[in-house]
Amino acid sequence: MATILATVVPAHAEPGEDEGEEAGPRGIKPYAAQEASARLAPYGAVAPGEYGDALADLRGLPGTRSLWTEVTDKPYDADDPNYRDPNFSNSGGGAGLVAGRITGLAAGRGQVFAGGANGGVFRKKLTSGAWTPISDGILALSTGDLVYDSHADTLWYATGEANTGATSYTGAGVYRLRNASRARGFSQADRVGGDELESRSINQLKFDGAGHVYAATTRGLWRHSTDERRHAQRWELVFMPNPASDSDITKPYDNIINDVLIDPGSRGHTVLANAAWRSGAAYNGYYLSTAAGTAGSFSRVNLLGDIDNDDVGNAEFAVSGDGHSYYLVQESPEQLIEGEPSVLKGAYRSTGGILGPWRRIATSTKLADSGSALKSLPTYQPGVQAWYNNFIEVDPSDPRHVYLGLEEVYESEDGGDSWKTVGPYWNFYFPCFDITDPTGGCPPTTHSDQHSIAISGGRVLVGNDGGVYSRPLAPAASREDADGHALDWSNHNAGLRTLQYYSVGTGRDPDRRGVTVAGGLQDNGGSLLRAGARRMVSPFGGDGGDTIVNPRNGCQILDEYTNLVLWLTKNCGRSDGTFSAVFDVTVPDVNARFTAPFKAIRGSKNTRDGSSERWVAGGNSVWRHDLAFAYTPEEAAAEEANGWQKLYTLDEDGARLVVGLDGVADPKAPADAARDTYLAAWCGEANCNSAGFTRGVATNWGGNWTELDLTGLPNRYPNAVTFDPADPTNSTIYLVFNGFNRRFIEGPGAGVKHVYRGKLTKTHAGVSVAWTDLSVGFPDVPATDVLVVGNKLVVATDLGVLVADRRATPETIRWRRVGREPGDGPRALPLTAVFDLHLSIDGNLYAATHGRGIWKTPVALL
Repeated sequence: MATILATVVPAHAEPGEDEGEEAGPRGIKPYAAQEASARLAPYGAVAPGEYGDALADLRGLPGTRSLWTEVTDKPYDADDPNYRDPNFSNSGGGAGLVAGRITGLAAGRGQVFAGGANGGVFRKKLTSGAWTPISDGILALSTGDLVYDSHADTLWYATGEANTGATSYTGAGVYRLRNASRARGFSQADRVGGDELESRSINQLKFDGAGHVYAATTRGLWRHSTDERRHAQRWELVFMPNPASDSDITKPYDNIINDVLIDPGSRGHTVLANAAWRSGAAYNGYYLSTAAGTAGSFSRVNLLGDIDNDDVGNAEFAVSGDGHSYYLVQESPEQLIEGEPSVLKGAYRSTGGILGPWRRIATSTKLADSGSALKSLPTYQPGVQAWYNNFIEVDPSDPRHVYLGLEEVYESEDGGDSWKTVGPYWNFYFPCFDITDPTGGCPPTTHSDQHSIAISGGRVLVGNDGGVYSRPLAPAASREDADGHALDWSNHNAGLRTLQYYSVGTGRDPDRRGVTVAGGLQDNGGSLLRAGARRMVSPFGGDGGDTIVNPRNGCQILDEYTNLVLWLTKNCGRSDGTFSAVFDVTVPDVNARFTAPFKAIRGSKNTRDGSSERWVAGGNSVWRHDLAFAYTPEEAAAEEANGWQKLYTLDEDGARLVVGLDGVADPKAPADAARDTYLAAWCGEANCNSAGFTRGVATNWGGNWTELDLTGLPNRYPNAVTFDPADPTNSTIYLVFNGFNRRFIEGPGAGVKHVYRGKLTKTHAGVSVAWTDLSVGFPDVPATDVLVVGNKLVVATDLGVLVADRRATPETIRWRRVGREPGDGPRALPLTAVFDLHLSIDGNLYAATHGRGIWKTPVALL
């Protein structure tokens, strides 16, 4: 999220997380706005029920005989001392085994329930046992909140991650699982109400103790009876700050409800809501109902005391077990807009009632002085992502014992008068850190970026971008060092299979029988699974984007940190910390996307030794690297452009960005880079914002760069493009469209088609293209990648992988689901987004999912 520091400082010193800001050679800029706005492309809203209809269409397709195998079901060790590059690895930071982002957490009756950001709900015993997925049979695996009623053994699951991060997915409502500690899992019949909460994401579920549950969503505050006899009754909308905006496709952020606080002494009659868009809006503020939360009873109020009512952003509440102490943590839109090193307005406590007076008990500076690992990073202070990662919770048995989660975990035993950083961001720069010590020298800590918390069984559990961690709750039972850093965190991430991949690549393992599997991850670097290994390791730190692996040598890996900041290793990144096994080959582009595409040029040979294929990369320009894995650290150190050559620029203003890319060599001259042919799908303007959205496809087919005519094609995000390898003239291409905002959102002219085949021909004026719509029978599901495998056209989507005959016409095409229906056993691909497809030398098709890891299936069974 910050700029890259000098190579003498570990890359992990860049708190790099793809939900906040984008990193690159030009410095910091608002990545989340770029990525999220692109998903609006062109913008819009969908009526509730379309999500369910799309899934029904998908499930109505016949399946192939394919059986999927989960590849990344091994523990992922971010601290392996054998992969501890001193400049580019996170190893030694103290997070230990890691999983994907956990946005919902609940516990009770000796059980813990964890909700992955886009991986669904897992369950295990608190003190032992394995994680088991229990929500694979329902409509959505994106998690907003989890609440467990231990007395009734009932788990409430709010779908739709609502932190407005760039990779947040919309939900399908709220589900209630009875006998949750032992039930097999959720079914669609467990959904509470109808489809009215589809296409909405849910920040919090709160219960008033008077027979109602509230859902604070990205589109209003809703309420439902907790009476099981009214299970099918529709949810009631009780508050929406700007009702007209709910149907206005240009105003998706006008009705965000972040949380509600119900006065426990009012028997449900007094309800306080925080409504706010993180970047500021006229409706931002607090709203009060003293009429039991009924529709029309909420009015804006100013909280008393230290609250700045003119600078209210995302806020979350907590209340003590005795009902007399209230807490909240609040983000500052003003500080976010100004680009301050922290956007935390403060944490507050009230003992005088729900309206206050509220006393500020924590600021960014106060937390930095509490033992924070971020104190030494002047541009990245505690609360820098308070709009994205935040929680506050009170020990039920002690109203003065409080936990606060931001990027780190903080604890107070005196109602916020003092704090200690019990879960530092990492251990780098602490005096105890020793890169040569296999343990890193410091006590284990949590992963960074906190999202959820649960208290049960005498333990406090936290969920963050790296999974689930716990420690003793009672101060008398917990242990810290002199700096307040906890000495007793337990790691619960073995088998928690919620990793969020952007990409996957494979290559022959040079030392073992089989292939290496590498991939880029959201906030968990680049992972590597060696052939036959029982654990995955992390050669690259920070975020991970796209990936290239040399198929001839799987230890030669090109990994993307962010924005075409590329890191290269030739030995799988093996290092004991005393030398660097990775070097920087960043593309000097002026405006690459956060996860910008780069590919091996198929059929090519690098111009030095021919042992690997050349590379092509896309930002605002298209670039080529002729030496690829034959490139050396010495050359990189001597060359400002790191060996990259600019081929074509989309526009001189830097407003257009490549999002889909392919390149092929001339089979008659594989080493002649001048004869390569490229395709670059792009979007713009203003980083693909909905305002002024444009899209296109550029190619040098025919000899000169030209923009293809997209007349009649959807005005949406062109996610992937490829040449048909069966066509020796490279005149047959395939283009797939995404187009969503938090998924499944359309706008005027967007269209519902997703898959097209193009035929290129030369004319006197240049190049023309004839498009054929292959979307007949294709569910209205966003498409993310496309491959041609023999005579098969394979398309990745937000709900799995589809296949058809590449030779088919609109009249004959028949789309099929690859494999069994989601939820039909462990050999079925889970119902989650597939970001990347990869054809491996081992005869398998690999799929990188953004929530359930990497999977593979034999190509022969497609």
